[in-house]
Parts: sequence; C-alpha cells; structure tokens
Amino acid sequence: MVRIFNDKNELIRTIRWNVDSGFNRQYWGMEEKGFRQPGTPKPTQGSPEPGGFPVLPGTYKVIVTYARAYDSTYVTVKDDPRLGNRNDIKIAQRKMYDRLRKTADKLTEGMDRLTDAEEVCTKMQAQLKGVEGKEADSLRKTTTKMQDEIKSIREVISGKTSDRQCLSRSPFEVTVMTQMQSAQQSIGSKMVAPGQQEETMVMNAERATEEVIQKINTFFEGKWKDYRNLVEGTKVNLFKDYKPIQ
Repeated sequence: MVRIFNDKNELIRTIRWNVDSGFNRQYWGMEEKGFRQPGTPKPTQGSPEPGGFPVLPGTYKVIVTYARAYDSTYVTVKDDPRLGNRNDIKIAQRKMYDRLRKTADKLTEGMDRLTDAEEVCTKMQAQLKGVEGKEADSLRKTTTKMQDEIKSIREVISGKTSDRQCLSRSPFEVTVMTQMQSAQQSIGSKMVAPGQQEETMVMNAERATEEVIQKINTFFEGKWKDYRNLVEGTKVNLFKDYKPIQ
C-alpha cells in the first residue's frame, strides 16, 4: 500500500502495488487522486483509485506499507525549467475543473439511479417470464414502458445508438456527455488560464446537466413511484399447484 501526502500532510493519492519476492520496480505517475467519471461502473471493494491531475511542483512524502512493515521517503517534483513557474495557470485550471467536477458528480449520481432502476426492471422481467394472467401481463407492459423511459433519458445524456452494424453514436450529436467532455478538454488543452471560451463551455455543461437531472428527478418522483406502487401492490403467483404423482 502506497500513500502519498503533500506538504500540508494531506493524503492526495493511494495506490496498491502487486509485489513479489526479490527486487521490485514500481511507478507513481506524479498524479493526484482522480474522481469517477459519469457513466463509469460503480467501483467495487478493492477497486484501484483513479488517477487525477498532475501534482504541482513541491515535496511529497511517500509511505510504503507491506504487511506490518512500513517505510517512507520524500520525493521532490519539479516543473520543466525551460517553461518557468506555471503554478498560477495550473491553479486557475484546477479551480475550473473543481467547478465542473461538482456538476459531473451530480450527473454520475443521476446515471447510477438510472442503472439501479434498469436492474430492477430486468429482475422483474425475469421474474415474470412464463407467468400468465392479466396482472402479470399488465406488469410486463408497464415494466417495458419504464425501460423505454430510462432509455429516453439516457439518450439525452449519451446520445442515440444506431441499429446498423458497426455504427454507434454520431460524433456530431450534442449531448450532456459531449458538452461535459468538451469543457474538460478545453480547460486543459493549452497551458493558459481558462478564459471566456472555457467559461461558456462549462456553463453549457452545467445547464445541460441541470436539465437532465430535472428529467431524472421528475421520472423518479412520478412514473417510477407509480410503477413501484404497482409492483408492490400486485400479487403475482409464481407457484403452480401440483397433485401427487400416482
């Protein structure tokens, strides 16, 4: 286990390395802890921590722990001496990244809820497979409608997919995700402090996210709540009556 601290004694990175007997060589990419991007799977227990932005020049403490033993050392990170001190630019970029991250976190949470709802619908369809009766048919149809509603919201976020072979989303389609990604790329595409262009792109991503979050909230407060009441109030008999075998 490797833990890296900055000069304020703040933990900025945690890494797990697989080691073997003998000499081991491992690398730290001089990056801080990152954050989960919208649309990526939920991390499971033991999942590696995502990497983030490069650290600023300075001195960092590295603590390596193995079993009950540990040791530490200091690492000095320097900027390219040919380019001079660019900390003001990097800090300005980080502030805008942090602002955009708050929006990204909301989008991630919204997409997680859609994934949870999809899993419920999939389980319900599996449970209703082969079950006959009006209540089961009604529940099946309503479940399909819920799946279509979720798909519609996802298309606003990530775009529509094509049914034609080898074709996926159009690269020219404007979605919540494309606006989010464009803003992220623009902030760090050049070593200058973010300007009006980046401000506009971040505002567009924030506005698009707020609109789709409203759609998600409306869905869960309305149609999904009605669907849940329907499921919980429907008595679907999954059992058959059997007579003794003679």
